[in-house]
Amino acid sequence: MFGQFFVLFALMAVGYFASRKGFLNDEMTVGVGNIVLFFTIPALLFSSLANTKVESEMLTNFATMVGLHVVASLIFGRILRWYYGFRKFDQAHLNMLEVTAVSVNNAFIGFPIALLFFGEEAVVYMSAGVLGLNLYVWSVGLYIIKGIKGESPGTMLRTLVKGAINPNISSILLGLFASVIGLTAHLPYFVQDFISSLGGISTPLSLIYIGALTGNSGLRYLLRDRETLEASLIKMILMPIMAFVFIYFIPVQPIVKTVFFVGMALPSAAIVPMIVGRYGVGVEISSKMVMLTTAFSMATLPVCVAISHIWL
Repeated sequence: MFGQFFVLFALMAVGYFASRKGFLNDEMTVGVGNIVLFFTIPALLFSSLANTKVESEMLTNFATMVGLHVVASLIFGRILRWYYGFRKFDQAHLNMLEVTAVSVNNAFIGFPIALLFFGEEAVVYMSAGVLGLNLYVWSVGLYIIKGIKGESPGTMLRTLVKGAINPNISSILLGLFASVIGLTAHLPYFVQDFISSLGGISTPLSLIYIGALTGNSGLRYLLRDRETLEASLIKMILMPIMAFVFIYFIPVQPIVKTVFFVGMALPSAAIVPMIVGRYGVGVEISSKMVMLTTAFSMATLPVCVAISHIWL
């Protein structure tokens, strides 16, 4: 396991030092992130799902994972919000803090970890977590961030549909469809090689991007904000504890327990600050939380991956 984590953090270190040395500036980092978001991760998702024999049991596990993620997000978000309120954090930021804290980066970090430590089947279930994340963020999460009461169900449904139509979700659905109908058997080998090669660079590029995000801001700058520092640290400690207790007693397959637990232990999702910037308040704090939780994950994720092996 040490060797796998060395690869994980070494790739993040490449991104960090590349940004600190000026090889990757803010605009270039955004470009790398867009390549990952719109090309390499969708290719990885499609390839993993399309080449997996999806049977009824796996579809059941997939749907279960989506449901578990949504329910856990609702519960854990409320608990974290209660803590931040108890600590008398700025009331204007509680909506943002709830959604930022409970949303996890299962695309940029979750997929590499699933692939490195648990194999392609874990990628399938991590993709279910991505679907659950989108369902939460673009419905309840957006509703919370806006701080608006009384929106009609129709408005919330349109927002959900608009936000859920993105490359990752499209690739998940296409991959599942391709697996069910056996599409890959009819694709030319060079097309399959292209998709597989594109998906293959997703892990290193994702981790370099995450490292560059932290490097562009600098750790000293991030550590100056004590309130955001506490919010991030508590998120990275409480979320794994809540996830472990939540999933321990639920009768699902070991691989589902494992992926759910590790997925919930991931740092905050990079998409949330974008939504906060457009619809809510506290975008700077939300962005800092993404970077701080990513930095803290270097200490917490190895522990969580080790603990997750009790189910395997």
